[in-house]
Amino acid sequence: MAPSGAFGRRRLGVHGLRCPATVALMALVTACGYQAVYADGAGERLHVKVVRNLVVDAVAADEVAAGVRDELATGGWLEAGETFPRVEVEVLRGDEASEGIGVDVARTGPAARSTDVGLSARAWIVRSAGAAPERDTGDMRAEDTVAVDMTAGVENPTADAIHHADALRAAARRLGRMLAKRLVGAPGPSEDGVPARGRGMVRSTLPP
Repeated sequence: MAPSGAFGRRRLGVHGLRCPATVALMALVTACGYQAVYADGAGERLHVKVVRNLVVDAVAADEVAAGVRDELATGGWLEAGETFPRVEVEVLRGDEASEGIGVDVARTGPAARSTDVGLSARAWIVRSAGAAPERDTGDMRAEDTVAVDMTAGVENPTADAIHHADALRAAARRLGRMLAKRLVGAPGPSEDGVPARGRGMVRSTLPP
């Protein structure tokens, strides 16, 4: 029996003879990286505007827009200002969920060790005033997990409030980048494209 390495080389040679275009295609993909599905030859640039915000934290809505701008700028699709054509962003809701629930002896009851802070939004493209929306992303959601801050075994509400705000804004910035990727058809991790109703989550744990 021929060694596996020799067998592998012979098989590669056969495939190379049968499919010379395969090698060329692999080289092209490796050299060029990805190209957005909706990228066009005209080099269209998009403005960004939050048209509706339904959450209390206005800064979180600003962070979603900033995330959209970050991602568009990376691909060369960003234009300053809020005129047309533009990406319109709707920030829909914020939510929280407790994690790591256990018994707190001092409180004689259950207590959470961390909190999931989430934000949902959607976006679409409008090319001119009065034009129909295009490429609606549908609802998308991102979240961050923040540990409950304990000082000498006692919950610190001031530190918790600061960490909560930081987590919400981090989730908002990431959500904006997710929306932009969906709009331009750029590939990404599978969880990035899961609509909010599917409870898709993107997590990063912040230090306490």
